[in-house]
Amino acid sequence: MTANELFNHLRAGKVPELLFLYGRESYLVQRAVRLVRKAVLETENDDFNDNQFHGKEATAEAIVESALTLPVFAQRRLVTVKDAHLLPAAELEGLLSYLKQPAPETCLLFVADKIDSRRKFFQQFKKLGCMVEFKPLSERELPGHIRSFLNDRDYRISADALDLFCSLVGGSLHEVHGELEKLLTYIGERTLVDVTDVQAVVSKGRAENIFDLGNAVGRGDVAGALGLAKQLTDAGEAPLKILSLLVRHFRQLWKVRALQVENCQPKEIARVAGVPFFVVQSMISQGKRFSRLDFQRSYELFLETDLAMKSSGADAEALLESLLLRLCRKN
Repeated sequence: MTANELFNHLRAGKVPELLFLYGRESYLVQRAVRLVRKAVLETENDDFNDNQFHGKEATAEAIVESALTLPVFAQRRLVTVKDAHLLPAAELEGLLSYLKQPAPETCLLFVADKIDSRRKFFQQFKKLGCMVEFKPLSERELPGHIRSFLNDRDYRISADALDLFCSLVGGSLHEVHGELEKLLTYIGERTLVDVTDVQAVVSKGRAENIFDLGNAVGRGDVAGALGLAKQLTDAGEAPLKILSLLVRHFRQLWKVRALQVENCQPKEIARVAGVPFFVVQSMISQGKRFSRLDFQRSYELFLETDLAMKSSGADAEALLESLLLRLCRKN
């Protein structure tokens, strides 16, 4: 069962008798745990029907005894084993008989960071119960996740704002959702999140540094670009993330240049290119340094650097510095 299939089942009130949640994306794991609790327990603080164990201290005997206990004044009971990856091998073995005949009134929920697929317990659980792994979202999956989150709350986000947001936030969904909550608070009664909102709210100091880096490259300022890149990497920004921001900046720069050549007014350029009005003049100046062939060559460099960072095993920071030098000098 996939994570989305599990979420749909839980929203419909369908809870497996045996459920194992694990994976490196702790935000989604904890979200699933909350949905399980909501689906099983009639009240949040149901001390009679909510039993919790910790893997390092739990015994199979105590877990099974709790799971076989009938619910009190309720339809179902929830028994949760946290940090289940810490359960000793002997205790896992002791749970095998219960897996074959679980109590229909109980949801036995295991929550873990990881599993050991070689062990008989996990092999049996995959056959008899429901195991769901929560992996970190890929860069390709993140925009859809954000749109879905906003759509569920009747908010929308412009394409450029979404692009900028994904470029600025880290890979952790805890950080992503923290920034989303700040954004929704910031826009108040409005329902559309735009670029200016993202720039105003999301990790402002980091956003300014990354925006300044794009400007430095656009101006051909080698020293400035290299200095800003070092500040960002020293602060923990991944070179691949910085690369994605540069790609976005040049995409907008190309749009601005094309519109300026067509003699569009600054307000029209800002609207069509999806950039804040107050940066249009700066981007027009930067764009004048680049011909159509320069932009095409820049995208070839972006692709070359992206592939090298992902596959060659070379120093990503050195690759980023080389890219910045070539972009600034247009070679």
